[in-house]
Amino acid sequence: MARQLDVSLFREVCPDALGASFQESPEPTVHVSTGGSRSGVDIRTAFRRCYGVDVRRVRFVDGLEWPVEGWCEHRADTSPDVRSEYVYAPPSGPLEQALAKFWEELLEVRDIGASDDFWEHGGDSLGAVETIEFLDQEYGVQIGFFEVGGDFTVARLAALVGERSRP
Repeated sequence: MARQLDVSLFREVCPDALGASFQESPEPTVHVSTGGSRSGVDIRTAFRRCYGVDVRRVRFVDGLEWPVEGWCEHRADTSPDVRSEYVYAPPSGPLEQALAKFWEELLEVRDIGASDDFWEHGGDSLGAVETIEFLDQEYGVQIGFFEVGGDFTVARLAALVGERSRP
């Protein structure tokens, strides 16, 4: 870890984290073992809130336990057992960027990625309806409430708009 970060902040915000390590190189990455059901979006948001660091990758691993003080050790030459991984993917193209900006304002969050889930960012049914109305008003595309379902991401919405706006 190149810089010293006070681990107590992260432990307070994510009390279900059993252990975590942070690497800045080659890209900001958090390795975390958790006893809860946190998503990569949750961990990324918590880390940014605590330290102002924009983590691009969250790896959920087994076996990390908090030491008495500080972060868990993570040597560059070892590879932890990764259970799952979240990787931030920035919105690409004007449509994805416009949809992400709309959600950022609606949900009062920043840096929503193309594959980030609306519900994981705190979205609710009213926000889903507002999104559907936005798509109709801005792009003339009608999407039913139940179509958004479990795959409610910027990338999925952009694909739907692209499919339905073709002549």
